[in-house]
Amino acid sequence: MTGRQRTRPGRQGSRVLTAVAAAGALAVLTAGPAAAHVLIETVEPHGDGTSTLTFTFDHGCDGEPTDALRVTLPEGVEALAAGQPDGWTSDVGADAVAWTGEPVPDGERAAFTLDVRVTGVVGQAFVFPAEQECPSGASYAWTDTDPSGARPAPTFVATAASLAPAPVVAGASPTPTAPLVAAVVVGAAVVGVAGGWSARRRLRTT
Repeated sequence: MTGRQRTRPGRQGSRVLTAVAAAGALAVLTAGPAAAHVLIETVEPHGDGTSTLTFTFDHGCDGEPTDALRVTLPEGVEALAAGQPDGWTSDVGADAVAWTGEPVPDGERAAFTLDVRVTGVVGQAFVFPAEQECPSGASYAWTDTDPSGARPAPTFVATAASLAPAPVVAGASPTPTAPLVAAVVVGAAVVGVAGGWSARRRLRTT
């Protein structure tokens, strides 16, 4: 035998297990921020074509507190009014809603409500890209339309209760026009035939 020492199988196996465990821990830590996303926690229909959406988060930017949240409105969603935690203010626009206020510590839950009118079809998914900002300028953009993406955007699926009635087009007639037009055409044809028959009969009698 030479002076070299062989690595014992048990010791080599333990090193492999340690490396695998470390890699697994790293994967969990990496996935942590993505799992703690901004989401629509509840959708509360009011029975009059409007609903209240509640947006929540319970994390900051790598340990920092959050002092701003901006949510972009998808097509078919009209923002009516916004609610926010104490010390925060909201700005409701035609295409987005922004909240700013006293920093919410990392790990503390915050909830923001938004009254909306939603127009669409049952089963339609409405995606609200959101951006969370922190005092240092760091931010998280939750914009993935795929719920399994790294940064999934807040999303909800419409039900009959959460949808507003379809708008009625101004000046539209509830009576179908195609049958009416057909009836007029047929009536005119009948009158024309009757008139021709009457004229021929008068010619024969003179």
